[in-house]
Amino acid sequence: MSHTPKVIEQRAQELLRGARVMSTPVDLFKIARFCNAEIHYEKMEADVSGALVVRGAERHIFVNDEHPEPRQRFTIGHEFGHLILHDTGDRMIVDKDLRVYQRVGEATSAAYTTGGSTTTPQEEREANMFSAALLMPASVIAAEALIRDISDDEQTLGLAKELKVSVQALLIRLQQLKIIESTLGSATQKQTALFE
Repeated sequence: MSHTPKVIEQRAQELLRGARVMSTPVDLFKIARFCNAEIHYEKMEADVSGALVVRGAERHIFVNDEHPEPRQRFTIGHEFGHLILHDTGDRMIVDKDLRVYQRVGEATSAAYTTGGSTTTPQEEREANMFSAALLMPASVIAAEALIRDISDDEQTLGLAKELKVSVQALLIRLQQLKIIESTLGSATQKQTALFE
């Protein structure tokens, strides 16, 4: 079953309200407790961002401990997206080769189109949209856009740091919410600055 962007936004907001997470940066461990899930930071292959394992009442989110914090947080949000939107009982999902640009575009990595894949490109897009909605709630982004000059690189970088997300993910979210028109032109430079 596919989910519309509106439904994905609603489900992310319901999770935030249910877990009583009302401030940013979003407390992912509080959400995990609400979902009866455990977050584990593990050594993984460089191309593995994270994994979700659901076995009976057990829910485990694994994240690559060598990735930068913004990427880890987006991966955890992505796994919550699978858990909330695609909960079909016992399941293991390993997310490989995630790229920020795929989080709103096509999840075209061979990992999702070869035999044995545990998810579909549609599920990956939905989980990415859920992560963005969870980590960067529309109401927060809209309010920040009113008080900040989003066209100013330093203001955008500052907001990304406050939300603990990558600049590229923030720019994509601003575009999704129609706060800005185009994004990725200077995103790579901003992304590099975030991790220096």
